[in-house]
Amino acid sequence: MSKLHLEVLTQEAEIFSSDIDLVVAPGADGQIGILPGHVALLTQLTAGELYIFDGPRIEILAVGGGLLDVHNNEVSVMADSAVRADEIDIFKVEEAKKKAEEALKQGLSEREYALASADLRRAVFELKVARRRHLWK
Repeated sequence: MSKLHLEVLTQEAEIFSSDIDLVVAPGADGQIGILPGHVALLTQLTAGELYIFDGPRIEILAVGGGLLDVHNNEVSVMADSAVRADEIDIFKVEEAKKKAEEALKQGLSEREYALASADLRRAVFELKVARRRHLWK
């Protein structure tokens, strides 16, 4: 059976690179599944869960939006942010969430408010992904 080569990249690092069977990504219009032989595609991703299937193994990444490019059985995800679900430190993310919530209660400039709001959204999303991963185990 043919495979896809998947790379998940952020500005900071390569998060994932391997041959896989299937990837399901959070597309702008809903979940999109990519199997070997998929037609060429360039699409926007929203914040969501990226599911990677390789045989019986399933890996989940929390991605914060970005782009997905498919070409000749190669899939590239250029994510605004990405973290493996099993690497999310729940206690650290809960602290970041509390810090962002407290910051939002302060008199912030428009820029500071936008940054604190983004931090809060990311923390809430990462907690959701981490907790869902624990349900799968």
